Amino acid sequence: MLPTYTGKLVILREVEAEDLPLVWEWENDSEMGLYLNADPGKRMSMDEVRRRYEQYRTDPTSGLFIITKLDSQSIGMLGFDRLYRDIGTCRLFIGIGDKQYWGQGYGSDAMRLALQYFFKDVSLEKVQLSVYDFNTRAIASYRKCGFEVEGVRRNIAYVHGEWCDSIEMAVTTSQFAVLESLWNLTRPWADVAGS
Repeated sequence: MLPTYTGKLVILREVEAEDLPLVWEWENDSEMGLYLNADPGKRMSMDEVRRRYEQYRTDPTSGLFIITKLDSQSIGMLGFDRLYRDIGTCRLFIGIGDKQYWGQGYGSDAMRLALQYFFKDVSLEKVQLSVYDFNTRAIASYRKCGFEVEGVRRNIAYVHGEWCDSIEMAVTTSQFAVLESLWNLTRPWADVAGS
């Protein structure tokens, strides 16, 4: 079971069965599909969403948080996989499904909460993610959260008649220690300053 964390703009909580219709909606949104999978036409059935939900509930190397505003309105998801405690790493993905909240700091706040969880509570050494090179808004958000480019996988997907690259980014526990003080935290997972 995943914990619940409250930041300045959002709450991160574990996905529940009643969240699945929204997860299904977000997974089948063409813009979300473009940014998460470089495939705006990708579709996922409700059965697939349910199977993945069951995997998250039983597989200790993966999980899914729902991102809600402070008023409990669900606006997105933040997931992880490849959580290897022995080597201290995991991989994240995030998507704000409610587009009216894009570019307002909700994703950055959620990512900072996730980093606090993985570095302080799970004691990881490194958190990584992949982002397509055309997703400049996400790249800027990840940089604000301390992620740095580690590498580029060239021509990873063909989108709208052009090849795109996958940018591999990561943040380490030592980088997080410096960043945490800059975020002016009063508690390990609350009052995140800025976004």
